[in-house]
Amino acid sequence: MKMFKYILLVAITSCSTTMIIGQADPSFRQNQFNSLLLNPAQAGANSYDDVSVLASRSLVGFTGAPRTITASGNFRLFQNIGFATTALVDQIGPTKTTRGSVDFSYHLKLSNTWKMSIGLRGIASSVNVDLPSLSTTQQNDPHMTAGLASGTLFDAGWGALFYSKKLYFGVAQPRVGVTRYNQYTVTDYVQNRSVLSYVGADLVLNNRMNFRPSLVVRYLKSNPLYIDVNAMFTYNKTIDFGVMYQLNSNIGVMLGLELSKKMYVGYSYSYPTTTLNRISTQGHELVLRLKFNQKSASKFQGPRFFN
Repeated sequence: MKMFKYILLVAITSCSTTMIIGQADPSFRQNQFNSLLLNPAQAGANSYDDVSVLASRSLVGFTGAPRTITASGNFRLFQNIGFATTALVDQIGPTKTTRGSVDFSYHLKLSNTWKMSIGLRGIASSVNVDLPSLSTTQQNDPHMTAGLASGTLFDAGWGALFYSKKLYFGVAQPRVGVTRYNQYTVTDYVQNRSVLSYVGADLVLNNRMNFRPSLVVRYLKSNPLYIDVNAMFTYNKTIDFGVMYQLNSNIGVMLGLELSKKMYVGYSYSYPTTTLNRISTQGHELVLRLKFNQKSASKFQGPRFFN
């Protein structure tokens, strides 16, 4: 049993520690476009409804490098009720995660300038590890002849969000469960539960330029603290550009363009800051967002707040 778990640990961690964090809850460079993955309380928090597709690929050219695709829809059903749904496929080495989730949130007015949102999430997912695809030093290893499959797993998550027109702060546990592979409980190696918090602002520099910094901190047991810093500038409410830094992971640049009032496209390039840059020097992320049912901007949120 110990040897089996050791082999599985090597399989999952063969790419990097950063990828363990990504495997538990995939991390992105353009955090403003994955707010639903961060926190179910984000459902219905925008001043419009939207549908987004995001594709991310890290360590391009390295076999087994992370690849993630997400599709999400974020809607405000009623004045105080938000609804969202997200589908995700995450591939890292021999491990493939497929996940779908549904979020509901309630938005409560705290004062004339602040609101609070509480969100709950329901999740269905499956995790498969293709062990036969790995090379081992022992031929015909009985533990490596068949893959591992979790079957369909049901899980839940929760989150809270506090926001005004210029500031926001969130805390969440995107998933509360653990993963089991057949008779094995692999809680120490795959799909550990994380707790995260984040903060951001929308600061007016002049009549054409806004500065929108954000910070995400994620705690994952037995892993280094994950810290993500974004510094985004918005010109004339249509062009976004900025830089990002992920502690002990990546640095990168971001560029976004509002093609119309209903369509936005964004791109980011990242460079590994660890020794992994010896085998790959690039990661890419592309996002497309369609917006509709625009609500009038309020004192709680402007139209370019969370994205």
